[in-house]
Amino acid sequence: MMKKKLVVTSILAAGLSLPFFAQTSASITADFSETQTPVSKNLFGIFYEDINYAADGGLYGEMVQNRSFEFGSGNNSSTEGWKDHINISGEKSSSRLKASKKGGLNANNPTFATFTAKAAGDGFYNKGYKGMYFEAGKTYPGSIWLRCPDGSISSITVTIGADDTDAKTSSAKITGITTEWKKYEFSLKAAANTYNGRLSVYADQAGKIDVDFVSLFMADIYKNEPNGLRKDLAEMLEAMHPAFIRFPGGCIVHGHFLNDRYQWKNTVGPVEERKETPNFWGGNIPYQQSYGIGFYEYFRLCEDLGAEPIPVLSVGMSHDGEKSPVSEYKWYAQDALDLIEWATGPETSKWGKIRAEAGHPEPFKLNYIGIGNEDCGTDYLERFKFISSAIKKKYPNIKTIISSGFTYNDINFNNAWNQVRTWEKSKKTANLTDLVDEHYYNPYTWFLTNGSRYDDQKFYPRGENKAKVFIGEYASWVDGRRNSLFAALTEAAYMTGIERNGDIIEIASYAPLFARDGFVQWQPDAIWFDNSQVYGTPNYYVQSMFMNHKSDWTIKTTLTQPVQPYAKKKGIEGTVGIGSWATTAQFKDIKVTDTDTGKVIYSSSGAKDTNDFSVATQRGEWEAGKGVFNQKSMATPAFMALDNETDIDGMQNYTLELQAQKTGGAEGFLISFGVKGENLYWWNMGGWGNTQSCVEKGTLSGRSIIGDSKPMNLTNGKWYKIKIEVKGETYKCCLDGKLIHEFTDVQNFDPVYAHVGRTENGKVIIKIVNVTNSQEDVKISLKNAPALSQTAKVTIITGGADDENSFRVPKQVVPLEETFSGVSSDFTYPAKPFSLSILEIEGK
Repeated sequence: MMKKKLVVTSILAAGLSLPFFAQTSASITADFSETQTPVSKNLFGIFYEDINYAADGGLYGEMVQNRSFEFGSGNNSSTEGWKDHINISGEKSSSRLKASKKGGLNANNPTFATFTAKAAGDGFYNKGYKGMYFEAGKTYPGSIWLRCPDGSISSITVTIGADDTDAKTSSAKITGITTEWKKYEFSLKAAANTYNGRLSVYADQAGKIDVDFVSLFMADIYKNEPNGLRKDLAEMLEAMHPAFIRFPGGCIVHGHFLNDRYQWKNTVGPVEERKETPNFWGGNIPYQQSYGIGFYEYFRLCEDLGAEPIPVLSVGMSHDGEKSPVSEYKWYAQDALDLIEWATGPETSKWGKIRAEAGHPEPFKLNYIGIGNEDCGTDYLERFKFISSAIKKKYPNIKTIISSGFTYNDINFNNAWNQVRTWEKSKKTANLTDLVDEHYYNPYTWFLTNGSRYDDQKFYPRGENKAKVFIGEYASWVDGRRNSLFAALTEAAYMTGIERNGDIIEIASYAPLFARDGFVQWQPDAIWFDNSQVYGTPNYYVQSMFMNHKSDWTIKTTLTQPVQPYAKKKGIEGTVGIGSWATTAQFKDIKVTDTDTGKVIYSSSGAKDTNDFSVATQRGEWEAGKGVFNQKSMATPAFMALDNETDIDGMQNYTLELQAQKTGGAEGFLISFGVKGENLYWWNMGGWGNTQSCVEKGTLSGRSIIGDSKPMNLTNGKWYKIKIEVKGETYKCCLDGKLIHEFTDVQNFDPVYAHVGRTENGKVIIKIVNVTNSQEDVKISLKNAPALSQTAKVTIITGGADDENSFRVPKQVVPLEETFSGVSSDFTYPAKPFSLSILEIEGK
């Protein structure tokens, strides 16, 4: 009898067909007499970037938004986050708060606010990030910089409480205001609980007063440190026990333009003297970097958590293409050297003195430095070589990290690795690169079918003077990019391969780390929070389990899956579509043929409109006439797919043929197949500034490259003949009769994934991942193992495939501990449905 293993709801919605497995069990055979390979001590860590309000409004303990009035970039006002027209009596007033720049606090913080109080008791307030959270009885420390040039106002009153005229408030009076800038400190004990609180400032007399750097910190600060971190969020990190923290980015490193790139020197020293910039991830949501969490706070956090710092620096290349001239290479190299001196130099050195003045005379630990983030191309490789050479000359023990771009197998990725291999062959450059930073956000099927990626010792050779791998950013995407248990388990399955190859992969980190509810630019994310709550996702707990139960050595292991045969495989099903990216284009002679029957399913011949295409997912500006479809916008993307009601949907063997030409714009065509709702494959022709060709898989809102990537440049005004053949799980992409891409996207995957290792003290650690909805009885054979306990401590996370944690149910999916008895040299472990189990077996 056969039993069918299914992944439910959203997994089925993706059109995935899982295999039938026979009743025979999976088996794990680990031979302790074979050569054991080391696992990096720093293998699993975290990547912390200020995205999704992860710093200001997040981990940083400051409650005031725009405390410095420096929020005046772009369309944002310098008084963003502040409201006036209030009076302490509860009545409205006509008093105004306006930004000023004459005689500011300092050169880095030139903007302040001038408040004109028309009557005593008039004031202004700040609600932080959608309301401040206060707990009754807890004390909130604050400070404010004030001056009154004309002497009209000599005192103010500061209050905290709910945003309600009848709310209970607590207040503090500040007196002795002078004509010069001065910092005044206060503390307030909350009178009542509120989720919608505010900090209010009232003038006790009518007149004018200058205000700057208005601060109010949370009552609960991690380790009670000054300028500290939100306690509950920091404790979530502490519980993970990360081996390292990569910071500050991410795209924040290079900025949209060079003047808003991350500059570490602007983030150290007194907080009121740190030069703020707009956040790269701002978009349509006002978002500023106060640098309250700067490099000093970052290094202190690493110290508190026992984690290696991995700072990442700009090479003078911005996200939007701006580049510093060659003449500034030395500046960027010196900037890196200054950072190393700031972190590790004696307090008598120029930069070590600044660190010591901040309160840390002892050097910080620093063994790694990232040079660039997702940068690529010949220009980047030259910059990296210059900067890394300067670092190695003065600090030969610092490990330098090179970027390989933004995906796992495109032209830039291969060029970076090829350059590294070339440098390794020369004595002069052999030590230039210690690690190569790889990033990939891929569909979950990729993670389930690429666990052997780093087993390839031809592409990833072991040995001295061979660069190791840093997986700097990765995450598995399921439908809706949700933080479901199934998504986390697909990452766990892949992580067994990471740990198995812990001799070539030195460090790896999931991304992103934090997401503030209502302020999200990217998902999925490991930790979600709002003003008062925080919860870990299943992805967070999987990462934590691997960090807290890492082995030191990998035992050579054979994993045998349940006996097949498979059920009939499903292919790449779905309809087809056309589109472009930042490009105007025309399409004609579109024809879809069922290759099994030879029947033409669709032809655009004579089309007068776009009625055959679905309106639900259409993007861009489309018109049709005489069989030609004209896309007239610079949308990113422009897209439309044939309506799913046609009988194209459901076919597994079909051919799409058409002609297309560019009429303007920066890139090229997007020719889609396997379209189901927003899920799709598309052939990206002329992507990345009209330089590359590849196939991407995902959704309209986010995709990743599958297969290979090749150079491609499309010419305006030229008609190209395009052909895509789909046969089951395999597609072929041809341009003008020439095969460009061919790839088999495996739709079926194994049910069980595993890793067997041991620690230095002899403990055996077995990790087992079951990604199906049936219990898998896994036979385990520990050949030639030392004497072991007959019981195992088991840490397990399990539940339904679509289970997620939330503010309402924050611990629906969390790890549990249990004891398993019956361990021997040969035993069977019942792996629960949709589960990660970690067995720890002590030596006798």
